[in-house]
Amino acid sequence: MPYRLVETDPPSDAVRRLTLVPFLPDGSCAAVPDGRGEPRLPAGAVWAGEHWLLDAALRIPLETAGFRPQRVHPFAADGDHLYAWLDGDRYSGRRPHATVELVTGPAAALAARLATAARPEQARAVRDAARSLRGQDDTSWYADAVRLLEPAYLRGDTPQAGSGFGGDAAQWRALREMIVDGVHGDGSFLDLGCANGLLLESVVDWAAERGHRLDPYGVDLAPGLVALARRRLPHWADRFEVGNAIGWRPADGRRFNYVHLLLDLVPPTRRAQLVRHARELVSPGGRLLVSHYQATGGTDLTAAEHLRWLGFRVHGSSAGLDPQRATTAWLDA
Repeated sequence: MPYRLVETDPPSDAVRRLTLVPFLPDGSCAAVPDGRGEPRLPAGAVWAGEHWLLDAALRIPLETAGFRPQRVHPFAADGDHLYAWLDGDRYSGRRPHATVELVTGPAAALAARLATAARPEQARAVRDAARSLRGQDDTSWYADAVRLLEPAYLRGDTPQAGSGFGGDAAQWRALREMIVDGVHGDGSFLDLGCANGLLLESVVDWAAERGHRLDPYGVDLAPGLVALARRRLPHWADRFEVGNAIGWRPADGRRFNYVHLLLDLVPPTRRAQLVRHARELVSPGGRLLVSHYQATGGTDLTAAEHLRWLGFRVHGSSAGLDPQRATTAWLDA
């Protein structure tokens, strides 16, 4: 087969076409049906002026498969034709997207169907993508997250976009204020994965409306986002630090009344470890707040369901305007 396996990203101007291998939250692989009902992988051209990673790798799966990626990882190339696997979920929101009944199944089964449909290179791509995904180590996983999210957030033209949210201020509040339902008094509030600091800023304001005073702190893996948070909120500049949520500890050993995190800050196999570590940062009588967001029309579990599946006892939960799209659950210290 003509393509070759790759381990590094090509330059942003060196990609003219993408073939994508999507994976759903349950681990199954997805393709789209052709005119005969046979599977084919989502693919398309990179448009003039687009960045293959920040633009085309988002647009193409939405427009061809109704699929919203969360991570993008290239694994093969044939000249200016790049192959990448995606992890993400079905989508039915406001962005332009196709309405498609995806062809799904284990990667080996989908590869066999592609081979039967006379698409041997796509069959190979599915097998290679699954092997790449299974073999990815933690260092590569975190690098994927930073290389996609940091530049995407930094070029956002609104505070919400700088925190990875595609809606306006009203929608932001409708899908994030549920976090404050878990705040039951004054205290310090640590946001692990704080991005540009907007969530911290918002939670402080929303809690104040309910009569609670919070002192904010933030940690993020992406140095550029921490720098942006410090510029946006100079009065809290010394409260933001660069660090990995799964191992970060404050230099002074302090603990916090509230610690907030997203489960997708770490690889799925590390989620229980992340929750256990974050609980160690919560002071006695405090609370760990765990949020989980998914695309409109997605199929993933809620925050509470994830925590119970991981073996934790959930003490309370709340949901945003869309109870499947944005949820928070909490564990009392």
